[in-house]
Order: sequence, then C-alpha cells, then structure tokens
Amino acid sequence: MYISRNKKDIIRHHYIKGELNVPNIAEKLQLRAGTVRFYFNEFRVLEKLRPDKLHDFDFFIDKEKIFETTVWFRNFERIIPGLVLAQPGPLIVAEQMYRKYHEIYPDEYSKPRFYYVLKRWFAANVDKISSVKLKEKFTVKELQILQKWRKGNDRRLWQVAVVLMSVYHYHSLGDLASRIETTYATMLRWIRAYQRGGLEAVNRPGNKKPVREERRLAIEKRRDDIVHMVRQSPKLYGIDKVSWTLTDLAYAYSKFTGKAVSFSLVGSCLKKRGIKFKRSREVIVSNDPLFREKFDRLQEVLSGLGKNEKFFSIDEYGPKSIRPQGGRQYVRKGELPVYYKIDKGKGFFICTCALELSTNQLSWFYSTKKNTDEIIKLIEVLTLQYQEQDRLYMSWDAASWHESQQLSDYLKEVNDPDYRLKLRTPEIVIVPLPARTPHLNVIESVFSGMAKSVIHNSDYATVEQCTAAIDRYFNNRNAHFLKHPKRAGNKIWGKEKVRPVFDKANICRNIG
Repeated sequence: MYISRNKKDIIRHHYIKGELNVPNIAEKLQLRAGTVRFYFNEFRVLEKLRPDKLHDFDFFIDKEKIFETTVWFRNFERIIPGLVLAQPGPLIVAEQMYRKYHEIYPDEYSKPRFYYVLKRWFAANVDKISSVKLKEKFTVKELQILQKWRKGNDRRLWQVAVVLMSVYHYHSLGDLASRIETTYATMLRWIRAYQRGGLEAVNRPGNKKPVREERRLAIEKRRDDIVHMVRQSPKLYGIDKVSWTLTDLAYAYSKFTGKAVSFSLVGSCLKKRGIKFKRSREVIVSNDPLFREKFDRLQEVLSGLGKNEKFFSIDEYGPKSIRPQGGRQYVRKGELPVYYKIDKGKGFFICTCALELSTNQLSWFYSTKKNTDEIIKLIEVLTLQYQEQDRLYMSWDAASWHESQQLSDYLKEVNDPDYRLKLRTPEIVIVPLPARTPHLNVIESVFSGMAKSVIHNSDYATVEQCTAAIDRYFNNRNAHFLKHPKRAGNKIWGKEKVRPVFDKANICRNIG
C-alpha cells in the first residue's frame, strides 16, 4: 500500500495523542480503514520495540516485523512446520500446502500472500527443517557416508550427496541441477536409484562400456605418434615454423596418417602424456673442466674458516651509465609507467666491491676502469681494514684481470714472510670460482638488491648523486648486519644435512 508521507505523519500524530477512531481518521484522510489499522499496528510495535523513536517522524520500522506480530502470521507459523514435514520432497508443492492451510484458516492469507510468506519463512528455516527430515530419511551411517561424499574429491559423488541431502527445495529442481552442473533427468535417476536400492545403488561405477583391447592399442599408438611429432621440427612436416601449435599438430597428423583429429583431441593426448607448453628461459652453464675441484675447495675453506680468517666474495658492478632507468613500480589499473630514453648518459662509474661472508660486511670504492690495478687497490683496502686477521680469502670469477701476471706477482710480494712481518699484514689466499657460475658469487645478490632500491626507476642528475645513494644503501646494510649478525650465502658453506645441488637455472644475477 502506498500513501503520502504527510498522511503517515497525521496518523502518527493521532496515535501519539491516543485518538484511535479508525473510521473517522480513514474518512478524513480518504484511506481504507485497514490501512489506518496497519499503521496503528506499526506504531504500536515501534512503541514496544523502540519507544525512543516513536516521536521521530523520520523513523519507520521494517514492515516484515509488523507482519510477524500479527495473529495471521502467528497462526501460519504454528502450522507450517507440520505441513512442510508432511511433504515427500525434495520439491515443496506450495499449492498443496495452501489447500490444507486454507481449510484451517479460510479467512486469513490469500494464495499470493501465502506463497510470499511461505517463501520468506522457508528461506529462514530451511536448515532447521532439513535437519529434522535428514534424521528421518537417513540412518546415522548413511549420513556419515553422504557427508564424506560431500567433502570428498569425487565430483559425481559430491553431486549425488548434494541432491540427496537437499531434502527440501522451494524453487524448481532445475535450479538445483544448474547449481551442481548436471541435468534434471540425471538428478531424478539418482533419486529413484536411492529409493530402490539405497546408497549402494548410487555408488555404482559408471556404466561406460569397457574399451576393447584393439581400440585401447589404437589410442595408445595415436598418442605415441603425436608425442613423436612434438619431438621433431615442424619443418619436417612441411610447416614453415620453428615450434608447434595444437592446430599445426592436428593438421600434420591428419595429413600424414590419413586419420582426422581435432586440435582439442591433440591437446588431450599431450595432457595424458604430461606434455604442456612452457616458455624457455636463458641459463648460464659452467664449462669449467675443474668445476668440481674448485667448488669442493670453496666449501672446504668455508667449512673450516678459522676465528682470525675472513672470506670475501668480490666482483664489480658496472660500468653503469647515469641516465633514466626503468623498473617495476605500483601503478593504477590501465596506467603504463614510462621513462624517457636518452642517447648520451651523464657519466658512468664502476663499483668494485667485496662482501665478507662471516660478518656480512661490505667494502667498496668507485672507479672508471676494470683492471688489475683496481683489484690490487681493493686488496690494499681490505688488508688495511682487516690487518689484525691472520688470513684473508679472496673469491672472484674468471675475469682476465683476476688471473693476470701482474696480480700474481703482487700476491707473491705481499705474501712474502719478511713483507708480512715488517708490515704486519695478513696472508692473501685466492679461492677462484668456476667459470660461468654467477649463482655461486654471493655478492651478485647484494648488487641485485641494491639495484632494485636505488637504480631502478631512477633519474640521477650526476654520477655523484648516484654513488651517494649507493653509499647510503651499503652503509645502512652494514649497520643492519652489525646489529643483527647473519652470515651471507647459503649452500656454499657446505653445512647442510645433504650434499648441495645447484640448479643451473638458479641465477641470482639480476642487476639491471
């Protein structure tokens, strides 16, 4: 029923004043007497539930709560559970229930109103009513089996359990069939099978005919042929491509065997054999003939590192040009981050760096060259910084300046007993890495983290600004590991319960 807001306020005024002459108010406002009674009843419920809101003319209570306080609804609520439980299910026939209701209360809800109230009541009480019916319909053992099916991985048994445990359904069974993705006829077949033979009848395996041996062998041969084609180049079958697609495989198989197949069948055959498309990735593989000897030597040194000995992972970062850099960043949906490419940079630098693995501390300096002189300079820096140590191990890659005659002569000089005694310097021992093994050089991971923090998405004006940002990053990192000691590296220490196995695709070098 719809009446204007002004008339509602007038009816509320009359109720507050206690003027409850329904016929007089209805005639004055040109409304039905039933409408006035409805709003009097609404204000009566409002006064009972929220007395503080009675004088708030902008507040109205939910109409359904008013209906639920009426005599008609209380009568409906008293008899409807029995009428529902009397239904055989799973579909509730509202018309049959209305006939029985109308025989008891002929002057109350009409059929449309009964359907509306029944639908709302059923939605609120379906679980309560269903639990009662389930206990009547199934034994305790059957309920346990159905619950197991419903929680299991067998899709068909899950569908059967949902259908059988849906003891009541207000809408058509077609809605239930759509929800569990089956057909109405299949649902009826399951219900009738249960009625005839119980759960054993619906737990039978499918009625698929067994595959004949000749047919099975033909299917296996087709799969073998398709897999064999995948292992060959498409060019051998007259297809000018370097890799296969499902459509090309289906075409080539049909052409060369004379047996037509679809691309979906080809995909199914490959899936059965565990073959799927994957993107290839570039990897670095060591070609060092002494890989095992060098790797064992590396682990031997680390596992037996003494108290007055230090081990350094050494490498150079760069040369790095100072120009706008790209990288990953957070953006709004649909937005594409860009940076301006320039032909000439604002300068460049090389960072020669050493990471001490036991304390996770970095030592570094900047230059514009990669050569033996810079390595000798780094050794001098480390010798001075760790002068109190007995031995310093240096580990680096197979770059030419790491194996030069100049460096060999210098190491021979600084390791001379008289030289060390005079200047009180530690012994320098070289532990070279195998060729082409960046995943063993721990400092590469430090470079990767530094690049993500201060290089990616940057646009420094000068070389000095960039190196100052790197200095801050390295200094903060050193301070963190002084406060929270943790050695660098993982498997290269050789302390694991099992023998380390390095994945050739495990490349930590990602310095941008």
